[in-house]
Amino acid sequence: MPRVIGWSRYLIIIPIIGLLLASATLFIFGGIGLIRTVIEGFMHSFQGAAPAHGEALPVEVEIVEYVHRFLIGTVLFITAVGFYQLFIDNIEFPHWLRIDSTEELETNLIGVTVVVLAVQFMGVVFTLDADELMNYGIGIAFPIAALSLFIGLRAWSTSRVKISQREIELIDEHAEELIEVRRRSIDTSVDA
Repeated sequence: MPRVIGWSRYLIIIPIIGLLLASATLFIFGGIGLIRTVIEGFMHSFQGAAPAHGEALPVEVEIVEYVHRFLIGTVLFITAVGFYQLFIDNIEFPHWLRIDSTEELETNLIGVTVVVLAVQFMGVVFTLDADELMNYGIGIAFPIAALSLFIGLRAWSTSRVKISQREIELIDEHAEELIEVRRRSIDTSVDA
């Protein structure tokens, strides 16, 4: 049975492949669309005419929407890499992309999710009226605040646990020495 459970961890390859394909799709088609938008912007600026975008959005909004797609692709990629590192094997990546626990994976995902929400809000700034914008902003602010609180409390509790573990390790390292010193002081007081 332990062997079956050990091999079952390789089932995670299925979502890893799906996440990588979805990430690649967002990167490739987003990149192509961004390049097309930039080229159209240059062409229209040299012709002196206003660009004819699909929904008459400012070019800045379209570019922010592409950034939004890239960030979602990044979330998917980080999740795929994190699953691989947690369940299959380590990969040599920069230290900021190294995942050693589900807690680190969650923290990375929450961080990128907050950025995605902020970029999404920037994208709608140009398209909504003031009342709708305020409601939309509040709707995005609450999850960002909750996620920030979650990360802060988790970091605080983790640091407390690490401090406690280090104190225990120090006590264990020096316990024999402390016992010997105490024994000597008792022997010295008895001899006197």
